[in-house]
Parts: sequence; structure tokens; C-alpha cells
Amino acid sequence: MNVLRNTTALALTLCLQYADETGAAVDATCGNGNDTLWLSEHFARVYGFDIQQEAISATAAKLKAAGRTNVELICDSHEHMERYVRETPKVIIFNLGYLPGGNRQISTSSGTTLQALSAALDLLAVDGLLCVTMYQGHREGYLERLKVLEWAGRLDKSVYHCVHTDMINQPGKPPEILWITKKKNV
Repeated sequence: MNVLRNTTALALTLCLQYADETGAAVDATCGNGNDTLWLSEHFARVYGFDIQQEAISATAAKLKAAGRTNVELICDSHEHMERYVRETPKVIIFNLGYLPGGNRQISTSSGTTLQALSAALDLLAVDGLLCVTMYQGHREGYLERLKVLEWAGRLDKSVYHCVHTDMINQPGKPPEILWITKKKNV
């Protein structure tokens, strides 16, 4: 397995501990639909966001092929998730960066990502999990990672637990994961 697949497997393995067949989850960045499909298999209701119609279409095709009908796909920025999500999600996943195989000039950015992460924490269920996979192999990803980690470091420790993983023995700039659990509502 390559580093990216290992990172994704690690992120989803922890998310599985929060699976709720009667609850809701959010994929804040659908991409090619892999995480959205996985969430649809473990939650009753899933909201999937992406700003690119190409990503929404790819995700819709993947869900249709798998016979999954419990996902609402939204072609809008994840920073607006509060406009659409009606439940209290147990898991919210962000996979930052650009669409794999897509236009690398279209990427998540720290400004909208920080707004979306704050919105996600407001929506997240107590004892829920926010999972953020970060890629610093490109300029915007590097800056975004710095801002996200700075933001997470300032979260109220009486409300949130934050864990940051880094693959220290892998070459280059492998993906990193930030996990945040919510202990109580503010």
C-alpha cells in the first residue's frame, strides 16, 4: 500500500469507532467519492460537499454503482455546511487539497477551511469525531496545514481533545491527520 492509502485507512479505521447506523455523518470534501461511499455504509444519513461539479458527479456515480441512496450531495463550499446539515453528525471528515486527477489549481484553502472547521465543530455531536487529512506537498496545502494546526492548538481543552499524527519515517511530505473529539457543547 502507498502512504496515501495507509493514511486514509488509518483515518477511516478510527472513524469506524464512531459509526452509527442510525445517525448522520458529513464528508466535507467529496473528491472522487471514496470517503462518502464508506460513510454511507456506516451511517443512516450522509451529507457530501464539494465545490466542483466534477467531484459531485464522480461521487454520485460511485454511490449509484454501490446502490447507496442515503447521501445528499451538495455542490457548495464546505464552509456553508450549516445551511444544509439538519442532523447532529457523529463524524465529519475533511480530506484537504485538490481533487485527485483533477485541476490542481482548484484546492481547498485555509480561509474557507477554517470557517468550515468551525462550522463542523458547532454541528458535531458530543462524543463525535472530526477527522482532517492534510497534504503539505503543494504550496496552498503547506500554508493550510500550518493554519489548521494553529487553529486546533487554540481550541478550548475543556471542550475538545485534539490529536495530530505525522508519519515521521516516510519520505517527502506524507499526509497528516488531525482528529478532534468534542467532550461537551459550548
